[in-house]
Amino acid sequence: MKKFVFALASAGAAGAALAQSSVTLFGVVDAAVSYTRGSGDGSAHKTQLTNSGNMFSRIGFRGTEDLGGGLSAGFWLEAGLQNDNGTGFPSNTNNQTSGNGTPGVLSFNRRSTVSLSGPFGEFRLGRDYVPAFWNTAIFDPFGTGGGIGANQIYFSGLGGLPAPTGTRASNSVGYFLPGNLGGFYGQAMYAMGENDSNSVLPGTLRSNRRDGSHVGFRFGYLQGGFNIALATGKTRYASGDLRVTNLGASYTFGPSLMSLKLTGELYTESKGSTDGKGALIGFQLPVGPGEIKGSYARYRLEPAGAPMKPTTSKFAIGYVHNLSKRTALYATFARIGNRNGAAQALAGAITMPNRASTGTEFGMRHIF
Repeated sequence: MKKFVFALASAGAAGAALAQSSVTLFGVVDAAVSYTRGSGDGSAHKTQLTNSGNMFSRIGFRGTEDLGGGLSAGFWLEAGLQNDNGTGFPSNTNNQTSGNGTPGVLSFNRRSTVSLSGPFGEFRLGRDYVPAFWNTAIFDPFGTGGGIGANQIYFSGLGGLPAPTGTRASNSVGYFLPGNLGGFYGQAMYAMGENDSNSVLPGTLRSNRRDGSHVGFRFGYLQGGFNIALATGKTRYASGDLRVTNLGASYTFGPSLMSLKLTGELYTESKGSTDGKGALIGFQLPVGPGEIKGSYARYRLEPAGAPMKPTTSKFAIGYVHNLSKRTALYATFARIGNRNGAAQALAGAITMPNRASTGTEFGMRHIF
């Protein structure tokens, strides 16, 4: 990580001294070779060079300024990268599908905020993570990286990656509790869709002026090796609101049990008349210079009035070998099973309903 520190001298005839400010350039470059396959007549397999198998590739700038009196100002600009082909990711301007940008463009889609911090906590303005996303990212051993081991609930659910506010919200005002509350932490967010008061659904007279407005909360407790958090969020849409609630927990044992970390998440969501439910358990086990991690997740869609409830389950196990503090090699194996008409497949593969999809992945990650 390379830091550029600028010392700001006295300014103006009065000679008033300005506080020191710092700017940091940071990022991740992650690439992997993966092979995924489906099963059944009409299935397909694929070998590809992918990005973000262990951590999402990114480049960003962040900085802080000490304002004195315990106050500080900051900014954070972070863009997602597809380093396997040199392109980026679009952002979303209004928390609705109409605000999706052009695929492949480089934008500060991951985070774009300005903030004010102090003894009261932190206020953030801009594009930022929604509260419910944090539990999925923190309590899954594979996080939400784009690899084959990544969270099944997040990638296939109603309120995960496919949703405009499944990960982040634009036009948001966020508040984070201060870090001196005896282990308790929390945040709240309100984001605006920014439709005008006369806005209606295309071809109708039905108002959608509230579409894209999001409200979310997260509260947790962290003490010693124990961490637990409850999060919820709601995004308004005239076609049916999106609601997500999840509970995540983890416990890290002491050295006598090799610092084994157990994790879990319970997940419920709805979009219009369709519900979804999921659960995940996992572990992380340090081994020498590396780490073994594994997870099992199950997700079920519950469309209103449907005779069947499509259900998927995913098992993943992987190993990360740290060559240094910044560079690592990794390998992952994953399998998705389908029931009740589900046909989920690992990225790149096509599988038939009620059949399985498997894959392997070998990659390298560098943090700067």
